[in-house]
Amino acid sequence: MDERARRIGRNEALYRAVNEQVHGLNNSFASLGNPMSAVCECGSADCDERIELSTAAYEAVRQDSTRFVVKPGHEEPDVEDVVERRETYLVVQKREGGPAELAREADPRS
Repeated sequence: MDERARRIGRNEALYRAVNEQVHGLNNSFASLGNPMSAVCECGSADCDERIELSTAAYEAVRQDSTRFVVKPGHEEPDVEDVVERRETYLVVQKREGGPAELAREADPRS
């Protein structure tokens, strides 16, 4: 895996860890049907865009360590595939090999 792919993976893992904290707070104060504001989990260290999605939708993404939520246009086609398109966000999945291994290793739920 090249350095660019590794950097993207580290950035995505960081944003996912932030969203895990947000998700935990949302669960403390709301039901799974209410929306949460997640940080875009793209590989850009400069991105601070927000994604509104239900906590249930976030939970569905988190069932697979190799999946992330990103704003449209923030996907990295050389290391991930878009597996779901929503109105305000995309779900991307890391390709097998280095990117997927890094995503699994950095998963705070594993």
